[in-house]
Amino acid sequence: MSSARAGELAKLHRDIPVARYRSLVGHWISRWFRPPRPARHEAPLKAKAGEVVITFGGHATVIARYDNLGIAFDPMLGRWVGGVRRAVEPGLAPGDFEDIGLILISHRHADHLHIPTLEKLPRKAVTIVVPAGGAAWVSALGFARVVELAPGGDGELARGLSYVVRPAPGGSITGPSLYLCGDSGYFSGFADIGERFAPDIALLPIGGFFPSSFRSRHMSPLDALFAFEDLRARLLVPIHHGAFALSYEKLDEPARWLIELAASRGVRDHVNVMAAGQTQRFPAL
Repeated sequence: MSSARAGELAKLHRDIPVARYRSLVGHWISRWFRPPRPARHEAPLKAKAGEVVITFGGHATVIARYDNLGIAFDPMLGRWVGGVRRAVEPGLAPGDFEDIGLILISHRHADHLHIPTLEKLPRKAVTIVVPAGGAAWVSALGFARVVELAPGGDGELARGLSYVVRPAPGGSITGPSLYLCGDSGYFSGFADIGERFAPDIALLPIGGFFPSSFRSRHMSPLDALFAFEDLRARLLVPIHHGAFALSYEKLDEPARWLIELAASRGVRDHVNVMAAGQTQRFPAL
């Protein structure tokens, strides 16, 4: 990123106005014996020509349905990440993936590439795309096709991918283009992607950012808004929040702060915060 952009973000993050856990371990222990809160679970909707139907499953899990293709991103329906218990039930069930033809995996951390979830999903007619090193993890699961892409980011398990989904002009699939990102720090690549593709809808992570050292791998809501601007997208749908307390900001703070920031920056109408299990139609923008 440019030094001016980096300096601006560093300055704006010095006194971030979010509530934090005094002890993250203490919070984890307190959650061990409390069941997750229920999530809404809406019946899958079939997309019409020219639109995409998006369901937020909680954490980073998303289903995007076009008129002739269903795409799942980082499906994770488990209740635990290591010793961290899920706070809100997944908004999707394995049966909701029956019409999925493509699964996209961002990286190999267990809250994104979750083998127990993949084992529960339909696989015989499904293509799965994974980052470098991921094929060995999923090849035995019986997917119709496994595609491994490189290059990615740093770190063996965190070597990751983001995805631009664009219906081909004149093709059988129509609707808004998407940008899907699982984990990432803010960096200059967002501007590069915006210049090349300018996706209609950006699905960007907003949780797991405190303390500040975590921002090398997890964007804050402010980082995500900067990325959204760089991507030249028309709508931001935040993901990677509200399910697992993986950092010190309280679970509901990323969404609250994002709404506050979006209002202050005059882009509130361009931010759509979805609850786990919520489904919305998005026509061509």
